[in-house]
Amino acid sequence: MEQPYRHPTQVLVYCFRRRSDNIEYLMLRRTARYGGFWQGVTGAPEGDESLLDGARRELFEETRLSPKDLYQVDFSYSFPVEDEWKWAYHPDVKKLDEFVFLAEIADDAYPVLSFEHDWYEWAEFDRAMSLLKWPNNRMALEFCDQLLRCKVGV
Repeated sequence: MEQPYRHPTQVLVYCFRRRSDNIEYLMLRRTARYGGFWQGVTGAPEGDESLLDGARRELFEETRLSPKDLYQVDFSYSFPVEDEWKWAYHPDVKKLDEFVFLAEIADDAYPVLSFEHDWYEWAEFDRAMSLLKWPNNRMALEFCDQLLRCKVGV
């Protein structure tokens, strides 16, 4: 039986926690096998999952965290499928659409990493931005940070 192709839609979840007068973001470092770069939680919906359900599942699978609140923000982008991953998608898929979410995590919660990651860091905005490899991930974090600072007045 043939394995179904991976869904061409992805989610990016930025976990955050409030610390005094600041916000910290959970940055995850992928293992060398998965690129060795830093990012938030990422993945694709499975089957008929909604984006929100996919984001919640990916968050739990990659960190074992249950958010106090999880919501989609008004930020998304597309990027080309890299050659090394083309095998996972239908031949007609040339780009992936990624939708961004914020997940508020309890102040005293810590992740339990999946096999995809080998390290994590709770980082303030500037540090988190310096860790991120992909420009789209940086733009998404900047959008989320501005949204949170307007919302909570940090």
